[in-house]
Amino acid sequence: MSTVNHIAPSEAILACQGLSKHFGGIRAFTDVGFQARRGEVTAVIGDNGAGKSTLIRCLVGVHVPDGGTIYFDGRQQPFSNPDEARKSGIETVHQNLALIDELTVAQNLF
Repeated sequence: MSTVNHIAPSEAILACQGLSKHFGGIRAFTDVGFQARRGEVTAVIGDNGAGKSTLIRCLVGVHVPDGGTIYFDGRQQPFSNPDEARKSGIETVHQNLALIDELTVAQNLF
């Protein structure tokens, strides 16, 4: 097995390989691979409890993953906190609990 410490910038702006996160005996996800390409809007969808929110929280520095590697702009670099991710251009739009019904979709995004 080889270890990859660099992903070409043209491939993905944000990526992870082999990411895992556990909370005590609860496994949120194991061995996840993910890529978001430059200039794209990426949505993560799945069943309740599938680990979507936890994955995003690991990618933007809310949680520290238990295993795996996070890459930003081709370099191995996990974010320390969401503000650091935001300053790098990674914005997280949270689930509908954070939406305001009276606003349009565009207004809720910005």
